Amino acid sequence: MKTKFFLMLAFLVWSAASVNAQVRIGGIDTDVPTQGAVLDLNNVDGYVGGLLLPKVSSLTLSSVEAFSTDEDAATKLVGLIVYNTATGAEGIYIWTGAVAGETGGWKPIWEKN
Repeated sequence: MKTKFFLMLAFLVWSAASVNAQVRIGGIDTDVPTQGAVLDLNNVDGYVGGLLLPKVSSLTLSSVEAFSTDEDAATKLVGLIVYNTATGAEGIYIWTGAVAGETGGWKPIWEKN
């Protein structure tokens, strides 16, 4: 009985110690994530890189169905950002969902000229 209790306690302590609320990708191991950021992308000296957004070949600009079949997807995916590669509509888009008084949907953040 004492062995089981000790193993459960050790597991709980180990699992609690490995939980992080924030994540930093890149940088020096001793750097902590920037406060307020859930994901902190950082570079290491001498390395040049950036964020590569997921690419989609075409968006149905009024629907988010291609990303999820969940009945609440239109609400849950608000803020989703993708790079649309479709000719004539190429650019970075954000899913705004339904906005009061508007149709909502995919709105361009940046469009290729």
